[in-house]
Amino acid sequence: RHTDEVYQCLKLVTRPGCERVIHYAFEYARKHNRKKVTCMTKDNIMKMTDGIFHQVFNELAAEYPDIVHDHYIIDIGAARLATQPEIFDVIVTTNLYGDILSDIAAQVAGSVGLAGSANIGNHVAMFEAIHGSAPDIAGKKLANPSGLLNGAIQMLVHINQPEVAAA
Repeated sequence: RHTDEVYQCLKLVTRPGCERVIHYAFEYARKHNRKKVTCMTKDNIMKMTDGIFHQVFNELAAEYPDIVHDHYIIDIGAARLATQPEIFDVIVTTNLYGDILSDIAAQVAGSVGLAGSANIGNHVAMFEAIHGSAPDIAGKKLANPSGLLNGAIQMLVHINQPEVAAA
């Protein structure tokens, strides 16, 4: 906070962090027989932070010649995801954009209440419903457990229990 009327937000992007998440996206695509990985950034404006993410994406994509790769500026990428979700397979981006895109994708698929969410690190992983809590409907018998169940399915796949996940 600079003054009562001026605030600033800092965006930190590291090369090792970019490498980790982008490698994960390509390895996920390979493991799950996906054909394409799409990177989304705003590097036309955020030239340094989003620029390094896009640069690392291009560098690492060369290590995966069997997987098609492309890039969208986040604005048009989000619009295309909302209107043509079938053109995407795996999307890799930074956390903020991913949070927004996951809600768009879930809504396109039916509802944010239906999607599960995974936060996967090098040593731990956490799975949950994408939408968070809904205190406004507590006690009204309106809650839909599908998002939590889909998060649990993602967890079972992650811990190499695909048969249990399918059941």
